[in-house]
Amino acid sequence: PASAAPASATVASPASKDVGKLKKVVILCTSADVMDDHATGAWSEEVTGPFYTFTDKGCEVTLASIKGGKIPVDAFSLGEDFKTENDTRFETSGDIAKWDSSITASSLSSDAFDCIFLAGGHGTCVDFPEGAAGIVSQAAAAGKVVGAVCHGPFGLTKATVDGKPLVAGKKVCGFSNEEEAAVVGMRGFDPAPPSLEDALKGLGGEYMPGEMFLPNATRDGNLITGQNPASSVKAAELCLEAMGMEAGAQELPTSQDDVEQRC
Repeated sequence: PASAAPASATVASPASKDVGKLKKVVILCTSADVMDDHATGAWSEEVTGPFYTFTDKGCEVTLASIKGGKIPVDAFSLGEDFKTENDTRFETSGDIAKWDSSITASSLSSDAFDCIFLAGGHGTCVDFPEGAAGIVSQAAAAGKVVGAVCHGPFGLTKATVDGKPLVAGKKVCGFSNEEEAAVVGMRGFDPAPPSLEDALKGLGGEYMPGEMFLPNATRDGNLITGQNPASSVKAAELCLEAMGMEAGAQELPTSQDDVEQRC
């Protein structure tokens, strides 16, 4: 059955009124493969799910990363219990080659895309706050759609518009403290990763929590955030909505039993 994933939103006008125009999306990924001596990287579903949500609607999608070149993928995200249909499709279609040739974040210009989508994975804790701030600030100031999922909102934490934090006064979500605590125990992270939930709240964001590991995505104007890996497609669908496009309907998990992904 289709999911009734929550999606709190303050709806604004589409980023572009020219709905017939080919929409261009950049999915920005981490370049960090280590966090405090723990192997990490991008969480695969948080790239592949949005990638197909966008491309299946005719968007032109480019993969970028903080440093450019090969994108490190967290091997944990492709484990037997966590790998998704989107991940398998990425492998079998040949799109897997796109991991090897991302463009660098510093080469991006908001004039060249309609939406920038910040994929997660614990690597973002390392390089997104500083590495994504510039292009995210530029995109937001230009009225482009900015999306982020799971730990991807770390790329929003130093982004500003008119000298104020981008997330201030906005409805936002991201990987919750409760979810992080569960993952720290599962993966043995020591020290624990920084708290994204606390960071967003500290910047004046209105944190919109959902149930652990179930789809939860929030739209506030042209800012879209998703809570966890299971929210990747929902967040991308809200980005399509913000660009004035009709979203598709990938089947999403509706209960804890359906969800095996962990960020």
